[in-house]
Amino acid sequence: MPSFFDPSRLEQESILRALTEAQIYFNGLLLDIGCGSQPYAKLVKKNNVRYIGIDFSSEYNPPPDVCADSLRLPFQSDSFDTVLTTQVLEHIPDPFKMFYEISRVLKAGGHVVLTAPQVWPLHEEPHDYFRYTRYGLELLARQNNFEIIYLKERSGGVIAIGQMIGAMLFDKIDRQSIMRVPVKILVAIWYAIVRLIDKFFYYPKLTLGYVMVARKVK
Repeated sequence: MPSFFDPSRLEQESILRALTEAQIYFNGLLLDIGCGSQPYAKLVKKNNVRYIGIDFSSEYNPPPDVCADSLRLPFQSDSFDTVLTTQVLEHIPDPFKMFYEISRVLKAGGHVVLTAPQVWPLHEEPHDYFRYTRYGLELLARQNNFEIIYLKERSGGVIAIGQMIGAMLFDKIDRQSIMRVPVKILVAIWYAIVRLIDKFFYYPKLTLGYVMVARKVK
């Protein structure tokens, strides 16, 4: 669970809610592509799933189980029952190739659970290439032998705008500034207000991003 004063709290909450709902599709041997420090490994393992985390870099704590390029997954075809990838697709220069690789290593009938942003500031530069609409994700899935089970926005427009304002405000404050703590408090209060407004004025066409669950059909 993200810290109350985390400037990306609304985004992190939306991802955690999405994966908690999607965990019924976690099954068998699961590959977490772009696992980073494996923030969702505990959620996955609650379901008696065997977990393998893969990332391009080994500089995480804990380190990934496998270090490799997601465009050249070092696994045999039809190896996994589930693939999980969260907030990775925007950093991949060839998302069609990544989806091909996901389809290749998944068994027929296996599931991919994916989150991707529609709006977010530049990050992990210069390796930040894309943002995704629901139609872009549908295209990637359907061109790679996936049947979409569901594809949902992870927030409404008010939360998306509120998160961007909070992130921008916090990003402008120097890490050594005495204003950093007051800004954290201000942003936390702002996020509480934004959540309330979003409940009464829900606008799905503008969202932080999407969660997609899809099944490999062949």
